[in-house]
Amino acid sequence: MAVNPALQAYADKRNAYDAAIAADIDDMVTKAAALNDTIAQLQASQGQVTAEDQALIDSLEAQGKALADKADAADGKTPPPPPPAP
Repeated sequence: MAVNPALQAYADKRNAYDAAIAADIDDMVTKAAALNDTIAQLQASQGQVTAEDQALIDSLEAQGKALADKADAADGKTPPPPPPAP
């Protein structure tokens, strides 16, 4: 039995959408883990905040914002609509 072309087109679009969202999530998980590693590095720092510590803090803030922006962008993606009913 042949697949309805409209359904096949929808399935292809949906699969591409799902793959893109999965890639976004994987990237965010990797970036969050890197942020956690940097936080652990800061927590291990002794004494006063050094220039190196401050650079790590600044980097964390920038990377955290970029990660939040990426999450917002992923949240704003809309899956393709299904084909209309016959």
